[in-house]
Amino acid sequence: MSSAPVVWCWTALFFSLVWSGGLDLQGPLFLHEPPHRVEFSNSAGAKVDCTAHGSPSPEVEWVLADGSPVHQVPELRLLFPNGSLVFPPFPNERYRHDVHATLYRCKLKSALGTVISREVHVKAVVKQKYDVQVHDEYVIAGNTAVLKCKIPNYVTEYVMVTSWVQDETVNIYPNTDIGGKYVVLSNGDLYVANVGPGDGYKNYGCRTVNRLTGEVQTSMYPGRIIVTEPKGNVQPRISVDKYNARRVVLGEDVTLPCVAQGHPVPGYYWKRELQGQSVPVALGERLTILSAGLLRISKVRLEDRGVYVCFANNSAGEESVRVTLEITAPLSAHVQPQVQVVDVGKEASFQCIVNGYPVSQVTWLHNGKPVAPDHRVELMAEPPRLTIRQLAKEDRGMYQCMVSNNWDQAQAIAELDMGDAGPELLYWFSEQTLQPGPMVSLKCVATGNPPPQFTWTLDGFPLPDHPRFLVGQYVTIQDDVISHVNVTNIKAEDGGEYTCTAHNSVGKISHSARVNVYGLPYIREMPKITGVAGSSLIVKCPVAGYPIETITWERDGQLLPVNRRQRVYANGTLVVEQTQRNEDAGTYTCQAQNRQRNSDRRNVEVQVIVPPKILPINPMTGVLREGMRAAITCQIMEGDLPITFRWERNGRAVSNNLALGTVIRRIDEFSSSLIIEQVTSAHTGNYTCIASNVAGDEKHIVPLTVNVPPRWTVEPADSSVAAGREATLHCQADGYPKPAVTWKKAVGEQPGEYKDFLFEPNVQQFQNGSLNFLHISKENEGQYLCEAKNNIGAGVSKVIYLKVNAPAHFPQKSKQIQVVKGEQAHLQCSSLGDTPMEIQWKTGGQHISKEGDQRYSVRGQHLAEGMVSELSIERTIRQDTGIFTCTATNAYGSDEMNIQLIVQEIPEPPRNVRVMDQLSRSIGISWTQPYAGNSPITNYIVQYKPGSDAWPNQPAKVTVPGSQVTTTLQNLRPSQVYHLRILAENRLGLSDPSQIVQVSTLEEVPSGAPIDIRAEAKSSTELVVTWEPPSRETWNGNLLGYHVGYQEVSSEETNNVAQSSYTFKSVEVRPHFGGEAVLQGLSKYTTYGIIVQAYNSRGSGPASDPVTARTLEDAPTLPPQNVQCSVLSAQSLHISWEPPLPEGRNGIIQGYKVTYHSAGEWLDNDDQQTKIISQLRTTISGLRKYTNYSMTVLAFTSSGDGVRSEPTYCQTEEDVPSAPAEIKAVLSAPDKILVSWLPPKFSNGPLVGYTFYMSQMEDGREEGTHKRVLSPSTEMHEVERVKESSTLEFWVTASTRIGEGESTRVISMSPSKTVPARIASFGREVISAWKQNVYLHCKRVGFPLPNAIWRLNELPLEVGGRRTIFPNATLVIKDIQSVDQANYSCSVENQYGRDEIGYSLKVLVPPEAPVLSVVDAFTDSLHLRWSDQGNGGSPILGYVINYKRDHGDWEELQISARTDEHMLRNLWCGTRYLLYITAFNRIGTGLPCDIVTAHTKGTVPVKPKQSQMLTMNATVVTIWLDSWGDGGCGILYFVIEFRPGRHSSWIMSSNHVKPTERIYSISDLWPATEYQLKITAHNNAGDTEALYNFTTLTLMGELSPPVSHSGDHPFYTNARVLVPIILSVLVLVALIATLFWRKNFAEIRSEREGQNRSMGESPSMAQIQNKQNRDQQYLAVRAGRGPQPLTIDSDTYKAESADYIEDICPYATFQLSKPAYSESSYSGNVYSGPYHSVRGSFVYHDVKPPPIDKFKLGHNKEPEYTKVRRKGGRLRDPHSESQESDNLGSTDSEVKKILTLHLPISEYDTLGSDSEGDGRATSQELMSFSHRMRGGAEGSTSSSETSPPSGSIGRKPYPSRKGKGKGGGLNKRHVRSSSGYSSHNDETTFSISHAPSFNERIHPPSRFSDLNPRELSEGDFEKGHKGRGMSKLSREAFQINV
Repeated sequence: MSSAPVVWCWTALFFSLVWSGGLDLQGPLFLHEPPHRVEFSNSAGAKVDCTAHGSPSPEVEWVLADGSPVHQVPELRLLFPNGSLVFPPFPNERYRHDVHATLYRCKLKSALGTVISREVHVKAVVKQKYDVQVHDEYVIAGNTAVLKCKIPNYVTEYVMVTSWVQDETVNIYPNTDIGGKYVVLSNGDLYVANVGPGDGYKNYGCRTVNRLTGEVQTSMYPGRIIVTEPKGNVQPRISVDKYNARRVVLGEDVTLPCVAQGHPVPGYYWKRELQGQSVPVALGERLTILSAGLLRISKVRLEDRGVYVCFANNSAGEESVRVTLEITAPLSAHVQPQVQVVDVGKEASFQCIVNGYPVSQVTWLHNGKPVAPDHRVELMAEPPRLTIRQLAKEDRGMYQCMVSNNWDQAQAIAELDMGDAGPELLYWFSEQTLQPGPMVSLKCVATGNPPPQFTWTLDGFPLPDHPRFLVGQYVTIQDDVISHVNVTNIKAEDGGEYTCTAHNSVGKISHSARVNVYGLPYIREMPKITGVAGSSLIVKCPVAGYPIETITWERDGQLLPVNRRQRVYANGTLVVEQTQRNEDAGTYTCQAQNRQRNSDRRNVEVQVIVPPKILPINPMTGVLREGMRAAITCQIMEGDLPITFRWERNGRAVSNNLALGTVIRRIDEFSSSLIIEQVTSAHTGNYTCIASNVAGDEKHIVPLTVNVPPRWTVEPADSSVAAGREATLHCQADGYPKPAVTWKKAVGEQPGEYKDFLFEPNVQQFQNGSLNFLHISKENEGQYLCEAKNNIGAGVSKVIYLKVNAPAHFPQKSKQIQVVKGEQAHLQCSSLGDTPMEIQWKTGGQHISKEGDQRYSVRGQHLAEGMVSELSIERTIRQDTGIFTCTATNAYGSDEMNIQLIVQEIPEPPRNVRVMDQLSRSIGISWTQPYAGNSPITNYIVQYKPGSDAWPNQPAKVTVPGSQVTTTLQNLRPSQVYHLRILAENRLGLSDPSQIVQVSTLEEVPSGAPIDIRAEAKSSTELVVTWEPPSRETWNGNLLGYHVGYQEVSSEETNNVAQSSYTFKSVEVRPHFGGEAVLQGLSKYTTYGIIVQAYNSRGSGPASDPVTARTLEDAPTLPPQNVQCSVLSAQSLHISWEPPLPEGRNGIIQGYKVTYHSAGEWLDNDDQQTKIISQLRTTISGLRKYTNYSMTVLAFTSSGDGVRSEPTYCQTEEDVPSAPAEIKAVLSAPDKILVSWLPPKFSNGPLVGYTFYMSQMEDGREEGTHKRVLSPSTEMHEVERVKESSTLEFWVTASTRIGEGESTRVISMSPSKTVPARIASFGREVISAWKQNVYLHCKRVGFPLPNAIWRLNELPLEVGGRRTIFPNATLVIKDIQSVDQANYSCSVENQYGRDEIGYSLKVLVPPEAPVLSVVDAFTDSLHLRWSDQGNGGSPILGYVINYKRDHGDWEELQISARTDEHMLRNLWCGTRYLLYITAFNRIGTGLPCDIVTAHTKGTVPVKPKQSQMLTMNATVVTIWLDSWGDGGCGILYFVIEFRPGRHSSWIMSSNHVKPTERIYSISDLWPATEYQLKITAHNNAGDTEALYNFTTLTLMGELSPPVSHSGDHPFYTNARVLVPIILSVLVLVALIATLFWRKNFAEIRSEREGQNRSMGESPSMAQIQNKQNRDQQYLAVRAGRGPQPLTIDSDTYKAESADYIEDICPYATFQLSKPAYSESSYSGNVYSGPYHSVRGSFVYHDVKPPPIDKFKLGHNKEPEYTKVRRKGGRLRDPHSESQESDNLGSTDSEVKKILTLHLPISEYDTLGSDSEGDGRATSQELMSFSHRMRGGAEGSTSSSETSPPSGSIGRKPYPSRKGKGKGGGLNKRHVRSSSGYSSHNDETTFSISHAPSFNERIHPPSRFSDLNPRELSEGDFEKGHKGRGMSKLSREAFQINV
């Protein structure tokens, strides 16, 4: 116990440290919270900051919407340590939706909790080009015009109108009012009020700014207001959206739109929908109406939100506009309290104080996660409140209130920390029973905040005050409080129920358990007990001693219980319910007794006290008036004294207070009174009397009210107001009950009689008593009575007078007068109102006076109710058109009237005639309405004629109503030039004609079908189709080609072919305009229906009538079906099958060939036979017994054999075996004979045993035969000679389960005294697969035992390595290789004899590499053929073809062994492929063959001529994508870019245009401007880029020189002038040189006849004009583009360029050779259907291969291989995601990989560890090269600076195991590959010093071999390659060393 003070000191110190440190703790808070929305342009980028503070300092982290962390994306999204999230500027194509248009949040984390920011909506906007436009607005004179700034939808959100520009000089800004005429709303619309003819001469443009990029745009063309004249009355027509919505921030200004057009000019009034009723809008200081019906609300308030309806009406009708006004206020939130500390188990509450509007959602977060309501957590919506009950420790942390709506979001943070916590027991003592004497310690441990205190009781009473009882308590370092009771020398009376109770300021908790001490019963003394009447009394008897039999209670000698309120429990507890003083007070006795009848008794005194009870008091409501006296008396009916009284009013204490007039008097000990001397309304409330004594307290509530008569709070007063305005009369009163206020109007001039207001729409009475007049008039003038009553007293009332003044006003606000130009005009206006009055005139803002225009005169006259004034104008002119305003003024107000004067004349000519739509037989045009002469244009007359004709007197015309400014000219001829002009007409006459516009109709699809269709079979897969063109008048343009459609038809469909599923192929027109097509890849022996369609630049015409043709027969391509085999006997089988499927028969089946052979384990038994039959079944006899046969069936037609079926295996039945193959008997001892034999050659089934026969011959007589059955594994048997003189004979038979077979020959053994050397084993041929262990037995006998001598090919056998000879003379060869195949012999010899046997060992290995070749190539397939070079001794089971395309992965395909060719399908078009083949047998897979390179047919897309490609007008260029040729490979997509001029940057129009989009347009171009267009077409073979120059037309549709935007320059700086001059000079020089060259070098010219020349295409103005009027399009001849990568194979030529000569003279002739490949190259049509893709017109040249001697150089040195850089011309897969080895030279690395895949290093080793040479050196030299070539450059190690013009080729390296050539030093470079081999780097390529003179491919390493590779000398090389001609050159382009 001495350590307790020390512990307490340490505990206090610990608490002080924690508390002092905790003062500085603070949860995470935002210093700078990121905004809710972040929008930025991709050219600017953005930075989002998030900074925080707290203690400890929080960690800043960014998360996505799903809570996952944000990671850096290089160059797109960066995270900085200071918490900033940065989005750098990025190009358009790098836009990523998941980065630039997503939701982020900033998260702060610390030990105290986590908070997250509001949602950060990040939106990056990719900068796009846009134009703004202003359209002309038609408006009836006198009305309001609305001009709109048209902004493209995709930028509307970010572009705002900054101003309007009038006539390019005057700026009109938003939210301004210039003279009341111009208003610009916040959405940018310009309202021009009171339009007159003068407004029609003004131009209006709008200026915008992009708020993200700052880009300023001005409308390209200005708009005009076109003023029209009405014809009679016109009902109002709304000029704005009839259903509008406006959203405005609280406190800002807003203008609600409402504009209509009509005649007369409409009037406007606004109403508002409130509570389902429509209420007029009360205009005033904040709500005003601007020009027309615009309603302006200044400094909007929340109560302004709602639906507003504007009505526009005139005498012709009424229209309305509905506007919904939304009001928002920025959201903000604040949580109260911000920090709170709450005890565990108690309740914490946070209230969220929200500002802003609207509030759509309020959510609560705890440590960044949503709070969900449950039994402890309550979420209140209004006001937002979070309540957490029964707080637990895990509730501590950071809480957030998140407030949001559709536009905004805000959050607030609060911190909850745990305060005091109630006690919690961690350990407690348990019940125990013990003998008296020892010490007992009871312990309890508790925790809590503040630390709890312990009290101990025994049976509910304090522990005995005795030295034997010691209580201790201390606090641990973990804040646990430990308390214990130590009882020394415990006695029986110390027993009982001990209770430890831990309590602090929060609560308490206790634990009870008995301590039983053996002894006699003992009851401790009990103090006096007090109970409260009416409640339960509980007394527990403090019994000690153990064991106790019974505990009873008595009172007055009676054993309890004696009534229902008393209960006695076995543990000695007495309970008395509803205690009563008289019955329950007294002495109670407790008695305890054990089984031995020993007992003890003890008395306890019980006292009962009574709480007070109040006599009920009547409420004091409705009885008191002000000034009365009130008293409330509180009396006690029962209760023990002393009793105290307290009074409260509305929960607050009441005392003696003179100021309030309250007095409290104590009448006696049992009553108290509250007296109010003079009550007022302030005394109203609930009064409470509270009586209390020691037993408890009671309260009673008395309500008190005071009646007050009405009195004025706002007394009514006289008022004066002008007529037409809003007026309010105020009248308000107060009292109790609340008085009712009513208004009445006096009847007559004198007050006395009054009438109520009943259903007057203009008058409204508010709830507060005010009376409101919306539009007051003279009728409302008079005396009014306001009266307030509440039935208390007489009430109050007052009479006031309302006077209404009449200001000057015009009954008619506006009117219109029309006058013909030059005539006189009279304008008159009449005003009503109080006099005196004055009227003034003004126009255009200027007053009209006598000193002004002399043509004006004014006169006026006073009337009884007002005044009239007239303005006269002599000789009106156009400028007089406008608004004349007369203003009337008197003392009470003023008013204006507008008179619109319209001076009319004939219209001006229409302007801006534009071509909108060009079709083949119609032209759509539009124009701008001209000045109409202030009289509506009734008609437009459009006149047109053919362009070559003069204007006739009566030209063709179309009349268009004046309300339209567009029309379409119908029934025109295709491809025809027309001139047109337009005239306008009003009621005064016709205008002059507009400017003449020239326009051409487009071509139309042909309307006739080709004729004379003929189709013939060319082969089994080809049909030749020829036809003649349709009739000339049906071409409708220039024929570009034909679509040939074909489809399979059955025999019954031959005469009725459906036209729904044709496959189409496009071909060009021939010189005579007919056509021919070869249809390839057709089904064999199939009938096809064929149609032909002609097409021009517009599409395909009608199809011809179908013709049919059938392809020729061919061998079947499918095997027979369902081949089945059954066994008939041991030597015959039955086989059946079904014919091949119809689609694979390819003709009439002539019969079937059944091929069968036995299938051994390894060997091909060479017994293959073929049986030809015509039926579907056959029986095969004469077979071997118990043999597995492989059978295949093929069908054949007259064209040859078809495909074999898969092998079917069948085994013949068992039979008796043949005789054992050999038998031998030798003496193994003088009296023993060893007989050995070989198994039967034909076992004909599993052997079950051998039968050994022995016969003894004595003197020529047989003395008996002995027979013995041996196991099938026994092949030797030893017998003893019984008689030395007898001769023994032996023979053996073998048996199967069928029976015993034939016997061997009989051998005899004569008696002998000596034992010569003999061998019991048999020599024979041994066949084994490689890598097996082979055992060659040599069982020797003899006496003495001879030694065995083994020989290899007659030479002594060397033992070691893989060869071992066992002691029994058996030779073992482990892991045999092909080198082990040889003859082995074993010989033995002693003095009595010699013997020898021989083994012929044959090793089976995998097959040798087949020789692979590519027979033919197609666009998507390769025809492969190969030949076997050896099967390794075991039949070949199949082949594996491995192939890969450039930049692709290796793929493999397994092929049956029964074929030597395969069609490799589904390849990429126009792509290079690498291929090799391996064969496999049962032994394994052989080596791969040399890699073969092949190309599928097809080239990059072929670009068309500009004349086929482009059409344009002033602002749009149309691109005809279907004019591209696909080069035989379907086009995947187009990339289209353009730029103005030639020096600006390219503008991406689209980077993925599908080829099915036949037409693509680029709009919004500048008129008369030069542009450059770049189109890149992609297909599998690569891409083609085409550049075109074009110039847009002028706005008038005419051709003009392109607009120069760079100023004037001298002619010699203009490339358009300078380049043609230079080119002309160069062409002239070239022509002269050509003539000279032709004269002297005729032979050279003939040799180079086929070379290409390129010609760039840049259309001049003449060409563009040519294009406008061209009637004939000529075929373009395809031209090369200088040195190109070539693939030359005999007569094949492919060029990668696609240039054309633009226009060829129609009289030019060409000598064209056969095309490289036919029009089938273009069968890959992407688009098919009614209109098929148009292919470019072109003809291939057949380029002859250059002669070899042209490439020979003047020196004769050997070339060396060097690593070079790839140069140009690479075909690339447009979808390739990885750039692999980009050169042909990588084939050496490919071979290396192949060898690694197929052959482990040890596979072809000769003798394992005995192999010669160093393995590392072998590996290094594996890929070296020693090929010699004539004409090379010795020692060349670097790339040349120049390249020959012939193109470039790549070569494959040739293998050599030992580098003996001169290039050996160079070849030592190597890199370790994954397999461990050494090779050249994968990226190495090889170049040679010259090109086609090297006539043979250099093969890659083909195999590992046991033989040394052959060295090739120069002579060998030339000899082996003569006469082969040109081999195929690679498509790759390489740099050449010279």
